Amino acid sequence: MIKQLSLSLVALGAAACGHESSEPAVRIETSANTITINAEQLTDVMPVEGTVHAERHATLSTRMMARVISIPVEVGDQVREGQTLIRLGTDDIAANRAKADAAVRVASAARDEATRQVARMDTLYAMDVVPLVQRDGAHLAFTQAESQLAMAQATLAEVEAASRYATIRAPFTGAIVARSINQGDLATPGMPLMVIEATGPREAVISVPADLAGFIAVGSFVTVNAGSGLTAAAEVKAVASGADPMTRTVQVRASLPANWPTGVAVTALVPTGTRLGVAIPERSVVRRGQLTGVRVVTDEGVLIRWVRLGRTVAPTMTGDDTIEPRVEVLSGLEPGERIVP
Repeated sequence: MIKQLSLSLVALGAAACGHESSEPAVRIETSANTITINAEQLTDVMPVEGTVHAERHATLSTRMMARVISIPVEVGDQVREGQTLIRLGTDDIAANRAKADAAVRVASAARDEATRQVARMDTLYAMDVVPLVQRDGAHLAFTQAESQLAMAQATLAEVEAASRYATIRAPFTGAIVARSINQGDLATPGMPLMVIEATGPREAVISVPADLAGFIAVGSFVTVNAGSGLTAAAEVKAVASGADPMTRTVQVRASLPANWPTGVAVTALVPTGTRLGVAIPERSVVRRGQLTGVRVVTDEGVLIRWVRLGRTVAPTMTGDDTIEPRVEVLSGLEPGERIVP
């Protein structure tokens, strides 16, 4: 029955293509490299869109208001951890530091004098020269002087902390991917100034429909394709425990190689279930117009047989760790037959 159907399809295909020959198949050279067809559990997949991100990225800002005096790096530059990225004006900080230093010196001198006064009052009180209330007054003045010194020192520490925000440094080794400020601009607290991404592995962030999230587990693999021709078997490293109430999707993060550019759109093949069927490598499909066929090994040699294909199924990994896309065969092939890829 299958052979009769195959002959009919080939005859129709030859007529549609303008071939005068009514031969049911085309003979080609025999190859020793063959694939044996087997019925197996096929994993259905659904394409889901996502985006490539760096595993570490940071948006840099400052806690002070100051004018930008220099930006020694540019977008695309590679930077090392601790390298200066932006310098802000420090005129106000210098003035505040001078005032805080002066306040600390005054408070320190007052505390030293209060210390000496306490010692004198204690001696005189022991000699019954001054009353208790006068000695207690000296101790109170000493406590107040110590408090004033602590306040002055805290103010100085605050100024020193603010001065560290005048020089913005790289928090880790990476590359500058965005800059939103120029020299001479006024930087304000919390204002995004620059974005840096760490070098190293990337990750695909995909939003999987909530009803499919159960087919994905941490440690499993999904095939990720980029429009530039990049393809990778990405290991799932995180699956959100809940769905976004607005989109009804679950965020999934999967690891990608370091050479993938960030920000590009990707398509992940997410598993949707399994079933019994027959699948072949996509590279083994022969296409003639709208007809699809495979090279089948027969007693007469290797012949092209036209088949009906179904959906794309989960790919396999070859011996050299490359991804082998596969497609389901609905009719035209039986388990046990051999094909030439």
